[in-house]
Amino acid sequence: MKRHSDSVPEQPTIRPPSEWRSTLIRVTRGCNWNQCRFCGIYSHLGEPHYSPRTYDDIARDIQLLKERRPQSEELFLGDADPIHAGVDLICRVLDLLYQSFPAKKVTSYARVSTLKKIGEAGIDRLAKHGLTRIHLGLESGDAEVLRFQRKGQSPQMVTDVSTWLRAAAIEQSFYVLLGLGGVERWRQHMTGTAALINQLTPEFVRIRRLWLYEPDPVSGAPGCPLLTQVQDGSFTPQNAEGTVLELALLLDLLQPSPTFLTCDHSNNVVQVHGRLDTDLEEMRREVRAFLNLPETQRRLLYEEHRSRI
Repeated sequence: MKRHSDSVPEQPTIRPPSEWRSTLIRVTRGCNWNQCRFCGIYSHLGEPHYSPRTYDDIARDIQLLKERRPQSEELFLGDADPIHAGVDLICRVLDLLYQSFPAKKVTSYARVSTLKKIGEAGIDRLAKHGLTRIHLGLESGDAEVLRFQRKGQSPQMVTDVSTWLRAAAIEQSFYVLLGLGGVERWRQHMTGTAALINQLTPEFVRIRRLWLYEPDPVSGAPGCPLLTQVQDGSFTPQNAEGTVLELALLLDLLQPSPTFLTCDHSNNVVQVHGRLDTDLEEMRREVRAFLNLPETQRRLLYEEHRSRI
């Protein structure tokens, strides 16, 4: 993985699709947790180790970006969990960003466990220094699914952290993974997830499908860690139709709220978007209309979708 040079700023390995306009600021490299069975993506992409960057290196990158994109109003902090590098460092970086750009939005990934550790006071400091939105991997609201997938968080931890973020007026973007409970536990997965969303009403819910990527024989990059459980029979992956049924159940269980739900990734078979207080019924109808198509037509659509991703 290419490191810092005097003329090229480092870039985060991954950023949310919704941050495609944002100027990217790399605070850490890789994932400090790197134990989730369903993920392992940083190792697959050539970033197997975690390391925080120094303030001086980050500041040098910010200066380079200021020269190239001086009118940036939206900025994103990466990689997987920048806040793990410390509240003091993030606050210094935030201060420098607001001094350097006409920033209106500064967002970040964060692990629930890290936010739990820094506590309400740490979150409040981040808000005061201008962090406006956090992207959280909820993945599931079911405690057993989270335990099996080694996510390192619980529904109660999510509840505590979400409450603190709301009090600090930091927007929350929850990510939900269809298929994460497998065939064995898909109903509990969706039931628990809907319950948390109904309780916490985050500003955004972003839907993804579980991706069981294979090892790359050319580069030697490892495959998804969850393939081990698929092979030993302790996890049975959902097929495409199963994940659509999960989406249908989730929408049936969700209650009207200002939350904006979106399937904003190409790996979703059915893509619906809308606010839960105004568009929920329409989203339910769209998914049910898909499931009511003739089986042969649905199979063709599943095959077409698989060929595109």
